[in-house]
Amino acid sequence: MRPGDSSAATEALNPVAAVAARHDDWVADFFRDADSFQIEKLAGWFSNDVEIRFGNAPPVIGKSTAEELFRNFWSTIRGMRHRREELVQLDDMAVQVGVITYIHHDGSETALPVASHLRRVAPGKIDRLWIYIDMAPMYEKGA
Repeated sequence: MRPGDSSAATEALNPVAAVAARHDDWVADFFRDADSFQIEKLAGWFSNDVEIRFGNAPPVIGKSTAEELFRNFWSTIRGMRHRREELVQLDDMAVQVGVITYIHHDGSETALPVASHLRRVAPGKIDRLWIYIDMAPMYEKGA
């Protein structure tokens, strides 16, 4: 594609990038900070009354409780990375569907499908993160 080609051509080649170019891609910023594996960056996104739902676990309410949840979970893995496959966004609500790859302490990896529902209440702040994922493969023998 040559410089100056239409945005329609860009969308046909890379629809996810095209969506990001048209929107304030705060969702990508959020997952970039989550994947940094730095609790301060992730927690910086949480409003004081954030609600986190992770898999089928009971919801966690509040910034400090959410930080503790992620600190505890992150102690069980070496790292993670998100790959977006779809993004549905309406104003300050978004659902991202994709694959998360967890890196275990032994260096092995487990990739799982995931859908995350986020609600932004102000620039750089969310009060909802619902993560729909089946974590069972993470803990299967040999995973």
